[in-house]
Amino acid sequence: MRVLVIENSTRLQASLGAGLRALGHAVDVIADSTRAIELAARRDYDIIILDLMLPGDSSLLVLHEIRESNRDVEILILSTREQIHDRVTALIQGADDYLVKPFTLEELDARIRELVGRKANHPIRLAECEHSGKPRRYLDRQIGNLLQLCANGNCNGVIELIFSEVKLADLLQRVSAMLDDPVKDKKIKLRFPGGRLPTLLVDARWMEHLMSSLLFDAVSHCPPWAEICIRVRGEHERCSIEIECPADEAFDLSLVESYAAYLKLAVNSSIMAGNLYRIAISNLKIV
Repeated sequence: MRVLVIENSTRLQASLGAGLRALGHAVDVIADSTRAIELAARRDYDIIILDLMLPGDSSLLVLHEIRESNRDVEILILSTREQIHDRVTALIQGADDYLVKPFTLEELDARIRELVGRKANHPIRLAECEHSGKPRRYLDRQIGNLLQLCANGNCNGVIELIFSEVKLADLLQRVSAMLDDPVKDKKIKLRFPGGRLPTLLVDARWMEHLMSSLLFDAVSHCPPWAEICIRVRGEHERCSIEIECPADEAFDLSLVESYAAYLKLAVNSSIMAGNLYRIAISNLKIV
């Protein structure tokens, strides 16, 4: 099988490359996230093995980019993080399996063969979005993986939300830092709301994933030199966050909507003059 390994550790790069080749796989090993995305888009891999600890917290963005290209490729995450939240996040973002470090080469090879064999026996149907020529962000795959995760007893059938007070200004700053590279590459300006921003009562990590996914979509769809405006509306007990930007085509909001539904939030989108898109996340509780 043809395997792409995206791994930060030079020691693991060498051992995984040599070990998988000895087992009969054709292997490319790389650490640079930008180069990895290029390789994933250009070459026909059976499976991509992605380290969740790439520099700059870029692993989920790499995962997002690969899935956005709508490639029918299996993606296996490697990580030292073993919390259920980390597993669920990776699966929702488009991964097919999650292997916690340390692991044996035999276990990794078994996972590879199981994933590629599963795809051969149960191919993903891509005809559901013939109007756009794209699958719906592999939503069926993501839901199936989550159900399998719960069925295996990893979270006792329950994925728990942990609500806490989250400063919206801090959350937007973290998300902005995650998007620094793609924003700079396209010379896009992120315009954040001024003044004092509210403190929200929400699950911090899930809300961060929702906002990063939404803004990453906005950056991906925006033409170069464009401006993305983020606004906050409302007061007292509830508020909404609005994202407004020009885009070349309509957003696929299925992943954002799945996050929002889980957090009991609403997502609304509208198209204005000049291909200007507005997406609103509403029903956010203010502390």
